[in-house]
Amino acid sequence: MELLQKQNLKQILLNEEIQLGIIYSLTFTIPFLLKQPQLLIGSIINFILIFSISKYGLKKIIPVLFLPSLASFLNGVLFGVFTPYLLYLMPFIILSNLILVLTIKYVKTKYLNVGIAALLKACFLFSATYILFQAIHIPEIFLTTMGLIQLYTAIIGGGLAMIFLKTKDRTD
Repeated sequence: MELLQKQNLKQILLNEEIQLGIIYSLTFTIPFLLKQPQLLIGSIINFILIFSISKYGLKKIIPVLFLPSLASFLNGVLFGVFTPYLLYLMPFIILSNLILVLTIKYVKTKYLNVGIAALLKACFLFSATYILFQAIHIPEIFLTTMGLIQLYTAIIGGGLAMIFLKTKDRTD
């Protein structure tokens, strides 16, 4: 009986829809559960982004591109009183996540694709934030959080995801 239950559990966990549901849930709930620091939250989200694109492809991970931003906005803790300004940045955050995953998917330079993807993501997001800072005077705090911190979280999360994926490939 116990063996049958373990096999059923294994079948459930191997179901792609279940896996995607877990990933979607994680990307939405992590900002609510952890709240701070942004370096940890961003690294986990970037790990999930890169793991997801590598395993499922773009069409299936579209929710992963925007759920963390939506959760951070709804939670309101990460940026405190400045959270409403996150609405202006959300389209750019989503696009920067898209830049990250597409670069990982299509740039196949050994060991450099994470660095290139992280740099492209951070540069795009910082540029968009700087334009908004100049144009509509969003708070200056976003220049740091949407620049260097994005670079760091993408490198950390991306690097860990690539190590995890390579280790997983060796064990399969």
